[in-house]
Amino acid sequence: MSQLNDLKSAASLKDVADLLEVKVAMLSFILYKKPKVSLYSKFDIPKRHGGIREIWAPEYHLKLIQHRLAELLQDCVEEINALDGKENDSDHLGVAHGFKRKRTIMTNARAHVTRRYVFNVDIHDFFGTINFGRVRGFFLKEKHFLLNPAVATVLAQIACHENKLPQGSPCSPVISNLIGHALDMLLVRLAHSTGCTYTRYADDLTFSTNKLAFPARVAMEVAGKGDEWVTGSGLERLIAKSGFSLNEKKTRMQYKDSRQEVTGLSVNRKVNVTATYRYRVRAMVDSLLKTGGFEFVYKTQDALGHDVLTGTVGRNHQLMGMLAHIDSVDLFNKKLCADNNRTPTETPGRLTLFRRFLYFDAFYACSTPVLVCVTATVVVK
Repeated sequence: MSQLNDLKSAASLKDVADLLEVKVAMLSFILYKKPKVSLYSKFDIPKRHGGIREIWAPEYHLKLIQHRLAELLQDCVEEINALDGKENDSDHLGVAHGFKRKRTIMTNARAHVTRRYVFNVDIHDFFGTINFGRVRGFFLKEKHFLLNPAVATVLAQIACHENKLPQGSPCSPVISNLIGHALDMLLVRLAHSTGCTYTRYADDLTFSTNKLAFPARVAMEVAGKGDEWVTGSGLERLIAKSGFSLNEKKTRMQYKDSRQEVTGLSVNRKVNVTATYRYRVRAMVDSLLKTGGFEFVYKTQDALGHDVLTGTVGRNHQLMGMLAHIDSVDLFNKKLCADNNRTPTETPGRLTLFRRFLYFDAFYACSTPVLVCVTATVVVK
């Protein structure tokens, strides 16, 4: 059964509720009767490179609806790709890697391994730039959707808060990828014409090349300013044409003789977690095992916009996430080696570190008693 055809055939709120497998009364109550102030709770989290990210967390029932809409739209995307003759597997990665099935920060970084130049730039307020009218208009006019106006309105009402896609909603990333696809196609053509490789992970754009000089249409070095680079006129024009703007503060050029990072991963020789990250995690685990605690360090920004390192008392689940991240990158590289009949580089030290942490967390740091059951073996003679 085609989810895309069912969505295109929908003509009412009830049809949308049926597609999302929720009661029409609940959907109607959430969209039209429940006070808007109770639909979301707001909190801030520190960004990896400094600054604060504003998160709007939907309440339980709205989150369920948004999650099901995200799954429905992901199914539609796969159908559209199949209709266009595009595979959805590890050999056909495409250019957009953020919040997509079978795509990760590793698949995004993989496209830029062993390059002479790696150029990164961010879209400013990516989700916030996509407003209610833009979401509704996309579902009305995009050739693969062409939805009923009432249905397009309902989908935009589910997705938007305060006239924009909120960070924290399960369906915001999927919809932003759909709307950002037109931008991706423009930038793919720019990259192809300039001898670059282009990928996007959410609002993070990356161009890389092995050419002796980096194409000026994408980025230019500022004369007399050392290693300072600005976006080229070609890139700026296409970003503006697509209804977005760039965050010039996050523009950076990385050379092959220094550490190159894409979505937080090193890409100089292969996709890998940076050495700095691994050393920091190892130090935190060592502190935890020796003292029972560790300091979790992250970046914030002061009133002048300068990066400031801030430390708080660490929690075990934070360290679990960091260790799992390192392990996931190792597993990604092992799979690549297996797919290409190469022998993977073993990392026994990382596995030992992870095991030691898991043992400590499960048996020494547990908040409730642990019962270990031993089954006796009875030998009958």
